[in-house]
Amino acid sequence: MKESNVADIVVVGYGAAGTAAAVTARDAGASVIVVEKNPHDRHTPNTRMSGGMVMVATDANAATTYLDACASGMIPIEVTRAWAERAEELELWLAESIGGLNMTAAAGAEHTEFSGSEAIVSIQPGGSSDRLSSDAGGGPALFAGLDAAMQRRDIDVRWEHPAQELITDDVNAVVGVRTVDAHGVNVDIYAEKAVILTCGGYEYDEDLKRDNLRTYPVYFYGNPNNTGDGVRMAQAVGASMWHMNQMIGRAIGHFELDDGSDVNFLISIGPPGYVITDRFGQRFANEEDQALLRHDFYYDLLLYDPKRNLRPRVPCYWFFDETRRRAGPLTLTHIGAPAVGIYDWTEDNEEEILRGWIKKGDSIEDVARAAGMDDPKTAAATVEQYNQLCRTQESDPFDRPPDTMIPIDQPPYYCVPLYPGGSNTTGGPQRNQHGQVIDPFGRPIQGLYAAGELGQVSGLLYPGDGSNLSEALCFGQITVEHALEN
Repeated sequence: MKESNVADIVVVGYGAAGTAAAVTARDAGASVIVVEKNPHDRHTPNTRMSGGMVMVATDANAATTYLDACASGMIPIEVTRAWAERAEELELWLAESIGGLNMTAAAGAEHTEFSGSEAIVSIQPGGSSDRLSSDAGGGPALFAGLDAAMQRRDIDVRWEHPAQELITDDVNAVVGVRTVDAHGVNVDIYAEKAVILTCGGYEYDEDLKRDNLRTYPVYFYGNPNNTGDGVRMAQAVGASMWHMNQMIGRAIGHFELDDGSDVNFLISIGPPGYVITDRFGQRFANEEDQALLRHDFYYDLLLYDPKRNLRPRVPCYWFFDETRRRAGPLTLTHIGAPAVGIYDWTEDNEEEILRGWIKKGDSIEDVARAAGMDDPKTAAATVEQYNQLCRTQESDPFDRPPDTMIPIDQPPYYCVPLYPGGSNTTGGPQRNQHGQVIDPFGRPIQGLYAAGELGQVSGLLYPGDGSNLSEALCFGQITVEHALEN
């Protein structure tokens, strides 16, 4: 083997978790190689496509209590505690090891009814305290800071080297990873201490999504190259898989580009008014949860009707009027595809109307029909009922706050189909509190660790904005520290 293809730590995937692992290794005096699937000029990690928020903790004990409640029994308490303890130190680590991000508090816990939620704070780069503001810089600003920290340390990144399989020795210890370079030639990279899998989830593998997630179809607005590579590599060496049915969810826009390829967007339905119905024109949830971009609105979309053998809320349909159309883009342009140049959403939404992504009509019934709904007349009646509630100021049956009850009565009218989806899947190889990947009997697989959304240590409920990046940055550090000590 070439000496240039050997390092103490080999990191598979260059996002937040990969950066944290590589920086931690280099700062500890270890050699490190990062192998990355994307070419340099088309590098779209979920970190870069995210909102750029990072969850930190002000008190590890309280944060452990809160995170454990959100996990709903899916994560061992010692793993949750390891995350909380590192999250308490995370803001300082970002300042000292990364630097230049100007992180500002912008949000708190998503489930404030849980004990310990007061210890959760979400921070974001750019100095803005508005969690939805493009002034904060979002994921591009955060990843630029992480990338600069990597460059200052002159860390070896092997671009366009997708990992194919893990290399094991005669006792099944992981000793390296087989990659393929840009010319199609196999390149084996060997690790003296450990291989750290930080290569993301399976957002763009249809078979894995269909077989594992709680509904289908499901679409994601993150990295199109997250195709489950880490899942398959870990399975091949005997890793146990956990919470493969979990994801970080919202309602998502799914559209087709001119070349026939698909593109997905985080959909921002605010400001009011808005109504979301099922395929048959009936409201089914408090739409403000989607307007606030809460991650639990996704659970409202999962209903399956066995009598009709269909999912009545896949897709669901968002209705709005000219007032919302004029208010700005239907997506947050500092997140997802617009943030990395995959697609530039227009400020007035006119291009997207011309593309047919946004259906337009003179009445709710017309636009519901154009959107392909099963019962346009019921949809029109539902919106009229909603408008009547707005006018009479009666209580909404789905507990919408009164200040969000704004009529949809300024023609023309619009409709967009929305699907279950989100930023990422969280299932993958199971790990312990050190980030070691374990087999079905709970035994660590020697030399193999994981961090980030591949087997992420979150359960049923998303704790709050920036939890994905928090977990990735925390376990990126934890994995390397354990590997170098053992």
